[in-house]
Amino acid sequence: MSDLANLVAIVVGFALVVWMLLDSFETLLATSLRANRYSFTSWYYHGVWSVTRRVCVRVSDDARRERWLARFGPASFLGLLATWTFIEIFGWALIWWGFRSNFDHGMSSIGDAWYYSGVVYFSIGFGDILPSTGAMRLLTVMEGFSGLGTLGLVIGFLPTLTSAYSARERQLLKLDDLTDARITPVSVVQSYLGPDGDLTALNAMFDEWADWCAGVYDSHTSLPVLLWFRSKHRGHSWITGLGVVTDAAIAFAGSVPGADRGPALRLHRQAVRLVSGLAERVSLPPSPVSADLTSRGWSIGYTALSATGLELRPYDESFARVQIMRAQFHPYMEAFIDELLAPRGFWGVTAADHLAEADLGGLFDPTD
Repeated sequence: MSDLANLVAIVVGFALVVWMLLDSFETLLATSLRANRYSFTSWYYHGVWSVTRRVCVRVSDDARRERWLARFGPASFLGLLATWTFIEIFGWALIWWGFRSNFDHGMSSIGDAWYYSGVVYFSIGFGDILPSTGAMRLLTVMEGFSGLGTLGLVIGFLPTLTSAYSARERQLLKLDDLTDARITPVSVVQSYLGPDGDLTALNAMFDEWADWCAGVYDSHTSLPVLLWFRSKHRGHSWITGLGVVTDAAIAFAGSVPGADRGPALRLHRQAVRLVSGLAERVSLPPSPVSADLTSRGWSIGYTALSATGLELRPYDESFARVQIMRAQFHPYMEAFIDELLAPRGFWGVTAADHLAEADLGGLFDPTD
């Protein structure tokens, strides 16, 4: 019975160590868009985020809720590192306990196995417990390598994580329609139109945001933990900022003749790929009910665009085009807004202290 117990401890220990090493490799280095169904990191984030989200939903004070949500991203990543480390040390402790007869001084308790595992994992090396065979010495080196490898990967990963977060946030800080109100898609188009309807600056803005979408797609599908890193600025969120500029591109491409083959459509396509790819990466289904654009809502936006002097398609044709393009993007956008408890609105640098509004009803109204 003792031999069987030792064998079980060794097998379970090896399984835990291999599982954690593979999971850390997949999380920090792998490039697959879809995580495997046995991913510990996926289970970890699903569990801790579900609990955090349920608690934060019940917090009535907006500022207090935002502070807790802002802490989740960094804290959860540190928690993931601690959990990887704990389970790896525990797995190696089971292995050493199963092989305890192969040590010069022996291990009198599971606590001794824990102690030896931690000493080897962190490469401390007190030398008070020593393996007596070549095989055990080789395993000791393997545990030391696994500890250094995991911690080294995390340390090397942090600059990449912070760089991707900073690149995302810098672009959000540049989103400004030169007003003191909530930024809307129509106000974005209006602010970038040049004299006599010159589209140079507007098209450049659409191209810049398309590049941003490509960068965020690449970084956030590889490092999905970034989804839970919130903006440091109240009234800002990557998903609602993306929603504003994408809806601006949709309004422009859907209503201006010829714009459906230019930078506006390119931004729309990149935005759809971004939100759908991220949703697949974290197994988030699109929202079955999105914020449908009513005919009255589009009439406000259409009238505002007409006031710019741009040549527009007929109202009914533009409305149909806008609805088709929104249907490709909005279900995913709504899913992320609801899941991440993101603010429903986006404010520029002069109105950063505003809180997000409760709905998107005035999205196309420049006076909202």
